[in-house]
Amino acid sequence: MGGFVVNFGLVSAEVALRADGHRDAHPAHPPSGSQHLLITLDEEKSGKRIGDAEVVIEVTDPHRRVEKKPLLHTQAGGLADYSELFVFGSSGEYAIRVIITPQPGAKPIETSFTVNHMI
Repeated sequence: MGGFVVNFGLVSAEVALRADGHRDAHPAHPPSGSQHLLITLDEEKSGKRIGDAEVVIEVTDPHRRVEKKPLLHTQAGGLADYSELFVFGSSGEYAIRVIITPQPGAKPIETSFTVNHMI
């Protein structure tokens, strides 16, 4: 995708907040139903991790409500990533749209994921 490899991860906020590099970046007591969405970004050719992009996620829930947030610059195990908490309050299909601006002034690149969430 535009010379980048985008990886997407999702775990409950409770699990994510146990990890060094994420525990201090997010609220200690997130809202009920909070999920930790994570993006890693690597250069396709070199495999080099990119830690200075701007990443925004837009989540559309099963009821078509949309929540959009810029991701925090976080890290795990010394490797840069981007993450934020979103509430997944009901079961069903969630559409995840990821907008990445690799560097200031660059044209954003987009990708999307679908999550089938069960409570």
